[in-house]
Amino acid sequence: MKKLLLPHIFLTILILTVFQIDTLAQTRISGNVKDENGEAVPFTTVRLKGTSIGCTTDNNGNFSFTGPVSNQVLQISAIGYEDVNIELDSGTRFPLKIQLNTATYAVDEIEIKPKRERYSRKENPAVDLVKEIIARKEAEDIRANEYFSRDRYEKLNIALDNFNEEKQNKSPYRRFEFLKDYVDTSAISGRPVLNVSTREIVATDYYQKKPLREKKHIQGRNWIGIDDFMPANEIQAAVEEALVDMDIYQNNITIFRREFTSPLASNILSQSFYKYYIMDTVNVEGEQCVDLSFVPFNPETFGFSGHLYVTTDSTHFIKWAQFNVPYDINMNFVQYLNLDQKFTRDENHPRILTQEVFTTELKLYDYIDGLYIRREVYYSNYNFDDDVDKSIFDRPERIVEDENSTVMSDEFWEEERNSSLAGQYVNIENMLAQLRANKGYYWTEQIIKFLFTGYIPVQKDKTPYYYGPLNTTVSYNELEGVRLRVGGITTAYLNPHLFTKHYIAYGTSDNKLKFMGELEYSFMPKKESWNEFPIRSLRLSYTDDIIQYGQTYSYTNRDNVFQSIRRDKDDKSAYQKMAQLTFTHEFYSGFSVKASVRNRIQQSSRLMEFEKVMPDGSFMPDNEFKQSEFEMTLRYAPGEKFIQKHWDRISVTPQKPVFTLTHTMAFEDVLGSEYSMQHTEAEYRQRIFIMPLGYLDTVLKGGKTWGQVPFQLMTIPNANISLFMRKESFELLTPMEFILDSYVSWDVKYSMNGFLLNHIPLLKKLELREVITSRGFWGTLSDENNPNIDRSGKIYKFPDRSIAADMGDVPYTELGIGIENIFKLLRVDYYFRLTHRNTPGASDRGIRLAIHVEF
Repeated sequence: MKKLLLPHIFLTILILTVFQIDTLAQTRISGNVKDENGEAVPFTTVRLKGTSIGCTTDNNGNFSFTGPVSNQVLQISAIGYEDVNIELDSGTRFPLKIQLNTATYAVDEIEIKPKRERYSRKENPAVDLVKEIIARKEAEDIRANEYFSRDRYEKLNIALDNFNEEKQNKSPYRRFEFLKDYVDTSAISGRPVLNVSTREIVATDYYQKKPLREKKHIQGRNWIGIDDFMPANEIQAAVEEALVDMDIYQNNITIFRREFTSPLASNILSQSFYKYYIMDTVNVEGEQCVDLSFVPFNPETFGFSGHLYVTTDSTHFIKWAQFNVPYDINMNFVQYLNLDQKFTRDENHPRILTQEVFTTELKLYDYIDGLYIRREVYYSNYNFDDDVDKSIFDRPERIVEDENSTVMSDEFWEEERNSSLAGQYVNIENMLAQLRANKGYYWTEQIIKFLFTGYIPVQKDKTPYYYGPLNTTVSYNELEGVRLRVGGITTAYLNPHLFTKHYIAYGTSDNKLKFMGELEYSFMPKKESWNEFPIRSLRLSYTDDIIQYGQTYSYTNRDNVFQSIRRDKDDKSAYQKMAQLTFTHEFYSGFSVKASVRNRIQQSSRLMEFEKVMPDGSFMPDNEFKQSEFEMTLRYAPGEKFIQKHWDRISVTPQKPVFTLTHTMAFEDVLGSEYSMQHTEAEYRQRIFIMPLGYLDTVLKGGKTWGQVPFQLMTIPNANISLFMRKESFELLTPMEFILDSYVSWDVKYSMNGFLLNHIPLLKKLELREVITSRGFWGTLSDENNPNIDRSGKIYKFPDRSIAADMGDVPYTELGIGIENIFKLLRVDYYFRLTHRNTPGASDRGIRLAIHVEF
């Protein structure tokens, strides 16, 4: 059940959930908007005055969103109608019935009168204006310059939302009187918020057009918050991936790893996705601008509603852009989301971004108060072409960080904050010290830490050693019975170049002791973990343990206690001793090379006896064989980013392609090897967005083995016999059902983002999402590797408990139809076989479960 670690923001929500359950924090503000004739007024802007909290009405004039009501004013505005302002208080009853009255007014000699909307792109001045802006966007992009650089001050605040006096006086907060000293005010809603985490970065961005290269030089990094017990690299990577810089002029805008169609996308895409309206003329910082409004045709798709404030001169310069996410969108945890960007220009550069403010409120569930999150980025000191310091491009890494970036003085930060007009800085370090002095809070934080990391540090700060992972302490399998295991890993705080990983395990049924030891030397000093990018190391390992044929655990621990819950017997196991030496070199370009030499001895077990097929057809027991191999792996993943963990790291850029090529070779009698062989395997994987219809996760593989080898060295497709889904495993396959020496396979998951279910009225509120999975493979087994045909006396017969069915010309195929986002936490899939349904003992269908959390 191991999955990608939840994004940093959701982790913080979970931490805070321990302290807050308050059903009175927010109110569902809802209603219907009609005109004087009783006709619904679609795409009306409804928001709390002076805030970005709100939504647009749907095709039937309905609106609904969550927000505060005390001392608030609900503002309703639509093109061709007079604005309506309604004062709200605790006595206001919802849903509201609102009538808009006709207003006729002129904007730049265009007369607008309300009537039942018949939207047309033809002879629509708003569409014509958008076309002109889109036609100029590439020429006006500062990336048209050969070089540019800019300074940035970036600040991220995470706060407990709506931390009002009523809440402060309720349990458990009343036990922490000092929290009142750290209450701030939301810049959007004006509500009180309690800051729990603050991050700041001072950096310089660099851009080179040919060849395309982008660098970031970080001079200062500051971080303090309720989440600072988590690994710094992991959190920083998660935040950077979830909250990236946003370019509204691109076709798609990524927010929380979701792709949104931009209102300034290419003409065909944007005009088929959005409706555009000219609302009014307004003064923006001394310049007269047209208020160009936009809404998606379908408010449930991944698009925006908002305003572009475009100057009335011939340049059509966007001075200010304001984007909101429609309420009806199926996006987890997001209660509202607002993106503001401001631009300036000079004689030579018609579009320069100066400020980006991203604000959102996240909630796990409606009855739990959410998090207020505000990311501010201020850009200054732009330089172009010859004025740019190009020495930064001599560095191979994409992010260059000064060694003392995390220990900058208070004077440094005060100067940067003032120069960037970043607003009040609330220092919460003292608040956290007071919180952690409380034993209840301290141990809650520690338990959550153990649950997420799976490891226990031997000391509080800069620990040299972690014990774990905890979920492997006790497990069960058919060969060993109850398996007990203890182990751990060292960190860079013990030695920045030398790292160890190890465990000892014992099976209560086979009464055998197993162990693994690994020593790795990193040529580059590490800050905390051995696997920090880039890995350039030499690793020596030795393992004496069981091997489970037809089961590969690439994304979870084999000893994970949840994998002990199975749908079928795990009875295809033997023993293996393996020594391996591996050299790894990762390049900043995304290319990596891994070279290994290994020697392994596989031994039979009570569940699986090794017997060779002799020329006369008899079977001769041969309880072990030796094999030495040389292996080279080339991997290319351009643009890949990682979330760093102590025990692993996970790619968080699935939309980037990854290509892998591996070749393994062995020579008889070399280093004790009993078989000569050559094996080549290739793999491609990528997430492909199909906006607005979801995305495809695609994995394609193929491989071939040359030479005569026993079944232990051939390809055995990966079967999952657990009741819980396992990534890139066949859910209905039986281990060793097929044994192949050449194969091709596919694994395609189509996530539809609720495209169908969100149109069913009764199901819509559940925010469920559809998932369709297709997996399969086809391969062959040559005569020389088939013990039912070959009588050379060199290869082993297939074990009695294996099936080793003949594939023939029909590929194995299974199809899964699932629903995810159940209670925002669960996924349930129903799988069934399409082919090879008559294999003895095989399952034709089954239900699988997974914990699955996604925005």
